[in-house]
Amino acid sequence: MKKVSLVALALLAPLLLAGCGSSDKGGRHTGADGSATPRPAAPAAAAPSGDGTSATPSSGAPSPGRTAPGGAAQGPRNTVPDAELTPATGSFTKKEKKYLSGRVPKGMDPAAILQAGQDVCDRLAYTAKVDRDAAVGAVIAGDIKGADAAVNGLCPDQKPLIEAAKGGYADGTHAAPAPGTYRALTKSKDCSWSLDGASGRQHTITVRKGTKTFTSTGCYAWART
Repeated sequence: MKKVSLVALALLAPLLLAGCGSSDKGGRHTGADGSATPRPAAPAAAAPSGDGTSATPSSGAPSPGRTAPGGAAQGPRNTVPDAELTPATGSFTKKEKKYLSGRVPKGMDPAAILQAGQDVCDRLAYTAKVDRDAAVGAVIAGDIKGADAAVNGLCPDQKPLIEAAKGGYADGTHAAPAPGTYRALTKSKDCSWSLDGASGRQHTITVRKGTKTFTSTGCYAWART
């Protein structure tokens, strides 16, 4: 038998020691010194999201700004109780309190949250006065955030803009688009699109039943007609 050199033995020693461990019935790994270490947990499986991509399973806790079915605000759990929703001076109206319910994190001035909502209403009204399509497109593209909640709670006169934005598509790629006729809310010459690979530059398109992919570039947003 060939003699193993001292250098080789020195290199093999750590590997031999590492292999001396064992696992107990509890799934813990016991090292050579007798200490037990927990076995690493397997990563959580990724669940497919509605758009076909993988999404991490939800923890079940509501996220800030999420709207529950029916339009009710579903803010963080540590929000200011309704009974404590009072401004530094004056008082809130019944409508304002309803809007603020569940939206104000503890430690934040409710008047600031209310002002943010009113700013959304003002921006919608001003934009629509100049260019209605631009206002609808901003809602579809998400450039005016919180529009649904602000309109439903503070400025219901702007509901036609929200209705016009429903079912629209912003620039990007969308799987299984809903059948219907859509028009681009910009007349840009850079607007282009493709439906299952068939491309065009018209500013009005018809999505047929069974269409798998709709991609839009430079069109900003599309609204149903």
